[in-house]
Amino acid sequence: MVYLKGKPGKIAYGFGNFGQALLFHAIGAYLIFFYTDVVHLDPALVSLAFLISYGIWNAINDPLAGHISDRTRTRWGRRIPFILFCTPLMVLLFVLVWTPPTGGVPLAVPFNLWIFFYFAIIIALFELLYTLVTVSYTSLFPEMFEGLKERAEVSIYRQVSAMVGLIIAFATMPLFVDALTGRFGIFGGWTGAGAILGFCAGGAFFISLLGSRERREFSMEKALPFITSFRLAITNRSFFTFASANLMICFIWSWLSAMVPFWTVYVLGLGLQDVPILWLTNFTVAIVLYPLWKKICVRYGSKKTLFLSVSLYTIFLLPILVIGDLWQAIALMAFLGAALSGITIVRDI
Repeated sequence: MVYLKGKPGKIAYGFGNFGQALLFHAIGAYLIFFYTDVVHLDPALVSLAFLISYGIWNAINDPLAGHISDRTRTRWGRRIPFILFCTPLMVLLFVLVWTPPTGGVPLAVPFNLWIFFYFAIIIALFELLYTLVTVSYTSLFPEMFEGLKERAEVSIYRQVSAMVGLIIAFATMPLFVDALTGRFGIFGGWTGAGAILGFCAGGAFFISLLGSRERREFSMEKALPFITSFRLAITNRSFFTFASANLMICFIWSWLSAMVPFWTVYVLGLGLQDVPILWLTNFTVAIVLYPLWKKICVRYGSKKTLFLSVSLYTIFLLPILVIGDLWQAIALMAFLGAALSGITIVRDI
């Protein structure tokens, strides 16, 4: 396998975050909107399927995937095989998420158990493959880069890649849907958009392998039994503190991602085509401020930087209760992007 060294290798590895962010945020931003407003599945069934298959199941399969990866021994290593071999199936399942078997028309009866079970099963299978790929990819980061300065550098490559993935997921998916709908119908538009994003994400993970290497000393370590690992994790005070903070960050970000399409259409009175304007503002500001947050992180440490950026994000989010037009919404997303920049650059450090 070809391996790039130095800065090209770091950039190649960091580009994997493009695929991770692209899939995650396309799901978070548009999946609930798609199944409620396009498919017309009952919102209660959508919520239940999402809760079980993307919420509870996600909490279970994350530690399981990490444990499986830790115990894997192959000539390619213990992380790389999951990225290499699971990515194609993950992409296929991502496309199927946007391809419900409704015959290309919205449901006449929203309380449809067949589509409910399809949605629940497909999203659960996708989440399993996504977890196997991304846990393995993310686990390489602390193993390959040990110093704070080097991690901060690679973190910027990762987060810039993630921001590009975010922009494409949030800002261009509605554009892909609109462009394809005229020729393939509304359902074909969503399926086509899912295929475009899925193949882009898969390519990003394959590119990341050009900068991925596994250090022999980590592969030689004996993995702890799953129950022992779980017990040590939940009794580790530092881990519990970080996990709690990270849970709140993920919660508010997931809520905002899923809410913005509905907020734009039903509160601001705009169209779905206006959603990209808001997200482009948010992510552009975040990318521009990465160098500043890197300096803050190196000078004050990751803990203080995370506390500052999360505090600012919380404060900046409050005006969402009174926002009433597009320009106010753009200003809000710009401020949130400034705080988001700090959060994303230090979360993995």
